Amino acid sequence: MSTVPGTPASPPTPARRRRLLLAAAAAAVLAVLVTLGVVLGGDEQATSAPPDATATPTEAPAATPEPAVVPQLPTPEPTGPTEDVDEAPPSLPEVPLDAEGAVGDGVVVTLPAIEAIEGTAVGPGNIAGPALRVTVRIANGTAEPVALGGVAVNLAHGPDRTPASPLDDPSRRPFATMVEPGQSAEGVYVFTVPADARDQVHVEVGYEAGAPLLQFTGPVA
Repeated sequence: MSTVPGTPASPPTPARRRRLLLAAAAAAVLAVLVTLGVVLGGDEQATSAPPDATATPTEAPAATPEPAVVPQLPTPEPTGPTEDVDEAPPSLPEVPLDAEGAVGDGVVVTLPAIEAIEGTAVGPGNIAGPALRVTVRIANGTAEPVALGGVAVNLAHGPDRTPASPLDDPSRRPFATMVEPGQSAEGVYVFTVPADARDQVHVEVGYEAGAPLLQFTGPVA
């Protein structure tokens, strides 16, 4: 049935009203779903967004340096004598007290005088009494000066060669300098020796450390 112009529209029927309500409800649900989708999508993007490029990166802890390895150098081969340094130097054959003692390298040692004296005690450990004063002369027959600061003089007496005690008598004058080539020098040494123990006197002289020991033996009146 056609609507006559100017005639008011008839009210919708109940069935039509239901269709309109259902359509409006469906449109409302769709709008809610669209809104939820937009919100959820924004949250996901915010969650997965890359970190701010201006943020300072976390630095890794510094590695502990490895200790330096020192290379082991080879032990050099010895170039000098390998004998025990504590070993006593060799002793040369004995000669009489009034003879020359030659080392063999140009150095010659003699005993110009052995005198019986009454020793004077000077300093602690010294005891005055009968003594022998021994003068030692060293002649340098080499081409170089010979240092005499290391001269060693020892005296023993009797058949068992009992060591005599050095005496710090005022007349004692040990070597302390050097002797030039072609020159000689003298030193004086004093030892405590009983008067009845002088029939066998043994004097030992070493003119420098490690040099052979010169041996002088004989009676002293």
